[in-house]
Amino acid sequence: MNINKPIQASDNADCLTSLSRPSDHIEQERLAETGRAVADLAHLVKNILQVMSGCGEIIDLALSTDQMDRVRQAWQLYLPSFWRLKKFQLDLIKFTKNYPLNPDLCNVNSVIAAAARQMEPFFVQRHITFENRAQIDDCSIVADGEKLRDTVVNLLVNAVDNLDDKPGQVAITAELINSGQAVRITVSDSGPRLETAMCRTLLRPYERCRNMLGSGLEIPLVLQVVQAHGGSLALNADLSNTGNLVEITLPVKT
Repeated sequence: MNINKPIQASDNADCLTSLSRPSDHIEQERLAETGRAVADLAHLVKNILQVMSGCGEIIDLALSTDQMDRVRQAWQLYLPSFWRLKKFQLDLIKFTKNYPLNPDLCNVNSVIAAAARQMEPFFVQRHITFENRAQIDDCSIVADGEKLRDTVVNLLVNAVDNLDDKPGQVAITAELINSGQAVRITVSDSGPRLETAMCRTLLRPYERCRNMLGSGLEIPLVLQVVQAHGGSLALNADLSNTGNLVEITLPVKT
């Protein structure tokens, strides 16, 4: 699916919903998007490398003068940049390569818990209150568990970036819908409400700001994985005027 094409939206100005039907020319579109992604995110890599380079110089000088306090301070700045650069590299590979799904029976609660554990250090660092509100008892679906975990992580990273580097709240829910035929996972945040234009922008690789946590590929990767599973993605499709809500729906296959 070409994420630059018009997306179905309701009359609600803040509503944006992407359908799950894949494009017949997905490989050609993926290659075209790769070129656009590299061009759009070139500044992100430059910014990360500048921070890492500056930290490296400080650490080198501090080590030569035995100033371990400065080493520790610079290292705390270096680590988040290294994590972002590593994530960007892995995300770009996932975005550009059409890896097949490896479906198996996986527990939705376990997937969400694993993703939350991965994000916990960043919640603590940015003073973010996180709440897991998943209400599914022992719900297992046939899906690629690793890709699904990465999808939840990307949803949480997107929520953190919606907070604009400020403390706030992030919550995740999971519930069965359509008489148990589908599972819906939602991630909400207390950040400023994103309007439709920004929601559309997030469907393509995009660097929001210098201090963002993510790689700029979070929502495009979520869309790819959800589509591959035959599901759907919705951004701010609720009627709220505050905060943000990202929703994915996946079929329950047994």
